[in-house]
Amino acid sequence: MCPIDYFPTDYADGRAKFRTAAEQAGAELGTYDAGARGPDGTALTTDVALLGSRDAPHLFLCNSATHGVEGFCGSGIFSGFLDSGEMARLPSNVRVVLIHALNCHGFAWLRRVTEENVDLNRNFVDHTKNHPKNTEYAKLHPAILPDNWDDKTVAKSTQKLEAYASKTSLYKLQSVLTGGQYDHPDGIFYGGREPTRAHERFLDIVENHVVGAEHVLFLDWHTGLGTYGTGELLGMTRPGSAHGDRVSKWFSHGLETPAEGQATSAPLTGTIGSGLRRHLANSNTEVTSLTVEFGTYPVREVLMPLIADNWLHAKGDPDSNLGRAIKGQIRRALYPDEADWKELVWVRGRQIMRRGVAGLGEL
Repeated sequence: MCPIDYFPTDYADGRAKFRTAAEQAGAELGTYDAGARGPDGTALTTDVALLGSRDAPHLFLCNSATHGVEGFCGSGIFSGFLDSGEMARLPSNVRVVLIHALNCHGFAWLRRVTEENVDLNRNFVDHTKNHPKNTEYAKLHPAILPDNWDDKTVAKSTQKLEAYASKTSLYKLQSVLTGGQYDHPDGIFYGGREPTRAHERFLDIVENHVVGAEHVLFLDWHTGLGTYGTGELLGMTRPGSAHGDRVSKWFSHGLETPAEGQATSAPLTGTIGSGLRRHLANSNTEVTSLTVEFGTYPVREVLMPLIADNWLHAKGDPDSNLGRAIKGQIRRALYPDEADWKELVWVRGRQIMRRGVAGLGEL
């Protein structure tokens, strides 16, 4: 199959390709019903492909569609890696767990968030404690969610956001908007006040297939930040740390720490990687956790479709000409449906998968 054909046209196509590739690769398949339906009325599921010995001490855990509409990328890479025959050379001490469409609702409905309007990658805070405060976001919320979505209103909101960026910096604006907020359920990057259903589904998968491993390499696959088609590895590491040294050895390059001037992502709260580490904290499992981020378009060109989609589901009508136009914008912003982008993503994605398997195999 041509690499660009690994990438799906929609959630249903991605699920079919993933399951077919997994079956042909000899994987065991697990299905987690999301209790929801897609635009075409079909049931939505998170599917899990399991390869390698159950007794293998080292586990390679890969997750896609934490941010639903970003799931096209991980879906294509996982299906391609399964189809390519790479798994036939899996080291005997490595087990692979591939999670397809964790936030299947967002994938199917072309939303970044879950059915609860929650950013799943901000939802893994400890909800028994006080939620983090983002006072700067509150100042910008009226510009994020205007009453109408027309040229005049959009221009006014854009002007307010640009004024904030000019007063502080574009990075500061990005940090305030994307870092996570927990007080505006109708806003963007809302982390929620309790675990979402996708959050609980992820922990079920971890309990069923991850707990007991000696070492877990966790890669969470995303799109939307960075240079077009370029795959960047993001991890909270420092030179000389055990985690950093491991990642440097395994992946050689492409690792960045989310801090100003060093990476495309701002520091985040409640990430899925932090949730995994907290869930396994009382076990003897060592965790290496990274985000794989593939660039699409400049930050401004990605943020505005996210803001528009949030407005659409809060105050607009998705089944309208404007609604369909906004859906096209958010899909393009997070999944450039271009052959050259898919080719770049496939080559880099395959490289990262290969190195992850090889690194674990050398432990």
